[in-house]
Amino acid sequence: MKPLSLVSLYLLLGSCTAVRSSQPTPTATAKPATTAVLRGTVKNAQPGDSVRLWRKQPGHPQRTARAVSIAPDGTFRLLEENVSDSLDVQFGVSNALTLYLRAGDSLDVVVDRKNFYETIHFRGRGAHVNNYLARAQHHFDYNFDGLPESQVGSSSPAEFVRRVDAYQQRQLDTLAAWQARAPLPEPLLRLRRRVIAQQRALSLLRYAGHVKGTTQQEPVLPPDYFASLRELHWPPEGVYACRPAQLQTVAFMLGAYRYAFLVAPSGRLATTPGTGEQLYARTTADFGATTLRDQVVGDLLINQLYDFPDEGRLAVRAALPAFRVHNRDSTIARNLREAWRSTAGLQAGSQAPDFTLRDATGKNVSLHDFRGKVVYLDFWYSSCAPCLAEAPAARKLKKQFQGRDVVFLYVSVDRKAEDWQRALAKYPLTGPTSVHLLDPGATQAAAAYGVGGYPNYWVIGRNGRIWRGGAPRPSAGPEIAALLEQALAAQP
Repeated sequence: MKPLSLVSLYLLLGSCTAVRSSQPTPTATAKPATTAVLRGTVKNAQPGDSVRLWRKQPGHPQRTARAVSIAPDGTFRLLEENVSDSLDVQFGVSNALTLYLRAGDSLDVVVDRKNFYETIHFRGRGAHVNNYLARAQHHFDYNFDGLPESQVGSSSPAEFVRRVDAYQQRQLDTLAAWQARAPLPEPLLRLRRRVIAQQRALSLLRYAGHVKGTTQQEPVLPPDYFASLRELHWPPEGVYACRPAQLQTVAFMLGAYRYAFLVAPSGRLATTPGTGEQLYARTTADFGATTLRDQVVGDLLINQLYDFPDEGRLAVRAALPAFRVHNRDSTIARNLREAWRSTAGLQAGSQAPDFTLRDATGKNVSLHDFRGKVVYLDFWYSSCAPCLAEAPAARKLKKQFQGRDVVFLYVSVDRKAEDWQRALAKYPLTGPTSVHLLDPGATQAAAAYGVGGYPNYWVIGRNGRIWRGGAPRPSAGPEIAALLEQALAAQP
């Protein structure tokens, strides 16, 4: 998983004292800078907008956040103190960007709120490294449509690996070109190379997951397909101990790892005895007896409860004995208890949580508006490749049920309405039986249904009660068609 007048950076300098002597008098040594400043202008800022800065300091387990208001003329100023070493922070207005900030940096920033990644530019001390980061994140890290796994098609594993390697080489060539233009800090070079390697592993995991999901079988891959995965540096202290520049990639990797190695092609965890010990055997072999391992298993169990409220509950109950023996992360244990409590009302037959959201025309639409019809509820977002991969199958399914009492209700959790609307125009998602709503940041409908992964499907019966949580995807074909037929045949 959401930019006051310009001022100068103050440096603490020693002063020189003139003396009446023929002997040379040394000047006092300048004290090292301990501050860094960001200042600049945000074009198209909205009333109430602020510039935000998230920073993780050495020795602190969590990031700290600061915000300053944007002046009516669009200017802002942020002064960071106690900057003792190079570090990566996140800077945001409507979107967020990872920066590399060092003591003594004085950055002038210009950015258009409407086109954050495309327009952000830096001048001043520290500008070169941050202009590189801005370009790398725009063209690679956040360019989800350009990722190799977004263009899988019918590629064989060997073909996909070649595509991934070519993409990685473009990233390394970009890094080398900026390094040739002016030296980049060595810690930044190491960090970016690590992130690029992790992104390569993420693509490989996602391809395996794509094949697994579309064929509903374990993929047949070359013996050395996952060799690079074992060579990566995994943060033993857990995903939230990652530096901000790595957080997104590592978090995505762990989600892809869980699907590739720990669950069935349906995404479901086995409900048989011994499931928990098998989970810990595999994850301990890959991550050791670490906090990261406990987070991987704990998050899997939590997602099972939310994504599959019926079978997931049985699977978690089967895994709980092993969880109690092996888990050492009290936060994960607390979150699992909360998930168990929260999902108690999301079982089949429970009243479906109601919600009211706006459609693309600004009209309010509520779930209860469709009482008397079967609702196939689809939670998704515009840069979710697995979500968009379901579009052709969904179009076929909608055609199959056209003219019958089935509503295909799409709820996007995109933070920006323009991203959502762009996807609606680009992909085959709309139609006479489709209703599209926006739940920005997953704060309403998706939160009520405890959605932890995307895409996420539910079938709601004619009577407004949950027929199936964690319903099959459109690409399941006969399985989802049969489920919708059953819901249609049931008495309201």
